[in-house]
Amino acid sequence: MRRARRAAMNRRKFVAAASMIPLVARAQGTWPERPIRAFVPFAPGTATDNLARVVIEPMGVALGQPIVIENRAGAGGAIGAQAAARSAPDGYALLFGSATTQAANVSLIRNLPYDPARDFSPISRLAHIAQVLVVHPSVPAQTVQEFVAWLRANPGKNFASASSGNLAPAAFLVKRLGLEAQGVTYRSPPQALTDVMAGVVPFMFIDMSAVLGHVRAGAVRALAVTSATPSALLPEVPPLAATVLPGFELLTWMGLYGPAGLPEAMVNRLNAEARAALARPEIIQRLLAMGFEARSSTPAELGEFNRSEIEKWRGLVAETAMEVT
Repeated sequence: MRRARRAAMNRRKFVAAASMIPLVARAQGTWPERPIRAFVPFAPGTATDNLARVVIEPMGVALGQPIVIENRAGAGGAIGAQAAARSAPDGYALLFGSATTQAANVSLIRNLPYDPARDFSPISRLAHIAQVLVVHPSVPAQTVQEFVAWLRANPGKNFASASSGNLAPAAFLVKRLGLEAQGVTYRSPPQALTDVMAGVVPFMFIDMSAVLGHVRAGAVRALAVTSATPSALLPEVPPLAATVLPGFELLTWMGLYGPAGLPEAMVNRLNAEARAALARPEIIQRLLAMGFEARSSTPAELGEFNRSEIEKWRGLVAETAMEVT
C-alpha cells in the first residue's frame, strides 16, 4: 500500500514537472517582447558610447526589439555599472562595460558599490581601442620626445582625465619618466577634451574614437598612441612603446554584460547576436573607421579575461600610485 502511494506521488510530480516545460519554453521563446535597455556608464561621445551605438543596431534587428541606450555617466562609470547590476536578470537590462567599470574601478574606488566579477553575467567581449596623447596647439612640441622635454622644463603642469583609460597612461608616463604633472579629473572624457582644446589644460590621453575628428581639424595635436603599433588612422603618430616608453601598451576594452543570474539561454542568445554583429564586414569597417578593433568571445572567455584584467589593474595602480577615491 505504501509503495503504491509513493508510486502515485512520483507520477504526479513527473506530470507536474512535465507540464511546466511548455511554459518555460514559451517564456524563453517569446523573449524579448519589449525594448531592451542598455546602460552605457559614460557620456555620449565616449568610446563605450560610440561602440554601443554601432553594435545595438544589428543586435536589435536580430532580436526583434530595439536596444535603447541609457547613458548613466559619473564616478568613473560606477553609477551606470551599479544601475545595471541592480536590474532584474530578465533580459531587459544590459551593460556596455569597459576596462574602467569592470577592472580598474576595483583598485581605484574605495567602497565600490558593485563587484565586477560577482554582480554581472558576462556575455561577450566587443572591441578594444587605443588612447591618444593630445596637446593644445600652443604646446611647443611636435614630437613626444619634445613634449617630455617641455614637461621637464615646466614642472607642475596639469593633465585632464575622466576614466581609467585616460588616467593610466598619463600616470605611467609621469611616474616612469620622473616628471612633475598633476591630474585634473572631469566627469566625462568629452568634457575634459573641451578644456584641452580651450587651452585650460595642456594635455590628456583620450580614446581615438572621441578625438580623431578634432586631431584632423587641428584643434589638438596628436603626439603618441598607447597601442604597440601605429594606428592606420593616424599612421604618422608613433606608439609610446617606440619612443619614450619601450614595451608599453595599454588598450581600452569593452564587453557586454547582464545582471548576475541572467538565464543561460538568454546569455547564449545575446552572445550569438553580439558575435554575429561583430562578424559583419560593414560593422567591422564602421568600427575600424573610429579606431576600434572588433574582438568577440564566449561568455566564459569574457569572465576569465575580466578576472585577469582586475589583477592587471591592481598592479598598474600600485606601480603608478594612481589616486584612489
